[in-house]
Amino acid sequence: MIRLDRNDVALAGAPLPGSAPAVVQPARCQGAPALAKSYPIPVDPAQAGAWLQGEALATEKVQHPCVPKVLGDWQGVDGTAHLLVQRPAGRRWDEIVRIGQQRHSYMAARAWDEATRHVVRTLAHCIETAHFSGVAHGNLAPDSVWVDLNAAGDLDIKVLDFLGTTPLVPGPRLRFAAPEQLGGQAADARTDVYRLALFVYFSLTGTTPWPTDDLAASRAARLAPVDRVPDERAAAAWSLVSKWPEVARTLQAALQADPNKRPQTIAQFVSLLGLGWALPEAKRTFDPWYAVAGTVAALAALAVSWPAEDSRLTQAMLDRQPLAACSTQLPVLAQQVCTKYGASHPTCQQALAFLLGREECPNRVKTLRACLGEP
Repeated sequence: MIRLDRNDVALAGAPLPGSAPAVVQPARCQGAPALAKSYPIPVDPAQAGAWLQGEALATEKVQHPCVPKVLGDWQGVDGTAHLLVQRPAGRRWDEIVRIGQQRHSYMAARAWDEATRHVVRTLAHCIETAHFSGVAHGNLAPDSVWVDLNAAGDLDIKVLDFLGTTPLVPGPRLRFAAPEQLGGQAADARTDVYRLALFVYFSLTGTTPWPTDDLAASRAARLAPVDRVPDERAAAAWSLVSKWPEVARTLQAALQADPNKRPQTIAQFVSLLGLGWALPEAKRTFDPWYAVAGTVAALAALAVSWPAEDSRLTQAMLDRQPLAACSTQLPVLAQQVCTKYGASHPTCQQALAFLLGREECPNRVKTLRACLGEP
């Protein structure tokens, strides 16, 4: 790992919320956006140094597009050690889930829609790649995952915090620790299955089923099956999860207190979720209308589920034409696509031109042009 000079790094903002005992701050590293992670007092400096070094070594082993580059270690003016990594674009997943809760008056979070499934599938592939490299993530939580829209209009996902060993202190991160971690055991693939299952649970409900205040209480609470936690909030959350029976059954299996009773690999977990990981997809005779309908469904899911508050961010990140120009092009393109592919579907043009969020218009225009073979 590169040892950065004092002048190579400048902290550039207040610490991000929710990562205790770590402190994560925006920074500039040799002029580029970065995140600086540290474990200040009262954490023992030797322990802090070991955690940061372990995270750097683990992260560098995982060769996957979702893993940001480690930039080096740096010592602040007060002597605190920091680990510098590339700063991902976009927003953290916990923030996106909170926006979903606001939309639903905190009675629900996200749906099991295409956008959520894509995030889970990509995250799972990244973690499985780590396992093939001999690395257990061990510290996965919603604030470890960053999501953005790239220049092609696709979701771009980054995963941080490949720590292996979870710092066990009261706080938000403790909610995502597996029972064996609370018992002092090392993380393995089954631990990451458990934590990924809690990631899915949190994504759908905005909460986790077990308390966070005390290590012993947290460990004992996890002995209760996830669908029978004696708490009103947990019961309400499970009723939300139960809207998707396949997901609910998989979470029941993956959140077993005994690691041997869980799916033993990420691939098994993803396959049980119905995301098509372990089995090849069935061959399907091509139907142009199926392609158009699938595109509409995927775009509608993104329009509904992506935070409206991100419109300024997405406009800044994407090569987007003005909405006024887009709105005049969209009905014309919709008519052309329907004439070519969907003449037998009377609601085709309305379906293709309908937008749940006007900021989605430029992406829809690009997609319809692609259907027509236009640049």
